[in-house]
Amino acid sequence: MFGPAPLQRLSLPEEFVLLSYGENGRVPNSAQTAAGCAAAELGELALRRRLLVRPRKTRKLGVEIYQHRGEIELSPNTTRTGLTWADDLLSALRTRTATLTPRPLTVTRWLRERGRGALALHTAALTGRGVLRHTPGTLLTRTRHHPDPVLRTALLDGVRAVRAEQVPLDEHMLFLCDLLDGASLTKDFGLTLTRPQRLERARGIGAAGALPETLRDTSTVLGFSLPGREGRTITTGD
Repeated sequence: MFGPAPLQRLSLPEEFVLLSYGENGRVPNSAQTAAGCAAAELGELALRRRLLVRPRKTRKLGVEIYQHRGEIELSPNTTRTGLTWADDLLSALRTRTATLTPRPLTVTRWLRERGRGALALHTAALTGRGVLRHTPGTLLTRTRHHPDPVLRTALLDGVRAVRAEQVPLDEHMLFLCDLLDGASLTKDFGLTLTRPQRLERARGIGAAGALPETLRDTSTVLGFSLPGREGRTITTGD
């Protein structure tokens, strides 16, 4: 039956996918959504203290300047996360990191390698749990995935409450909001932050000030690493 319990707990990539699919069952840009889903996976692992993304930052006139070129740094913690996909992903990241030694594994490189697979994985998982309703394509139409309206609205209301400062900004919502900003989804929802505002949040100005700098940096780089809807990316290099 279509429709999960309204309070069903979703992981960060599942939340990103749920908000990416519109009422028409489609995403604004498949390449961008795929990269965003892969970035959200990294975000979930960061929230679970299994990795960090180290940005390249310089200081000019006392102000930190972000170059947004992030390098993935894995934690030595090898205990299981409790999520099968997350444990499999950590294993894949360790293998990929080993093949690049001594070069670092960058976020942009990983998103290109992982994106399509991540989106397919989490779309299938949400469909199996009733969060998305699958409508097969035909000769004239594409496959659609319609999001559960109750769960999607509840999640979006949570994002709106954080943006309106009605509730505190926590680590999880920091990552979700940065990813939604990076994918221009907050613009679709009428919740856009300007680029300077996003950088202020990364520097710990305002509500994000109480959050660890390493997590703010990781979230910022992941959000800025997503390609634009026309395929253009604002990151520099690999």
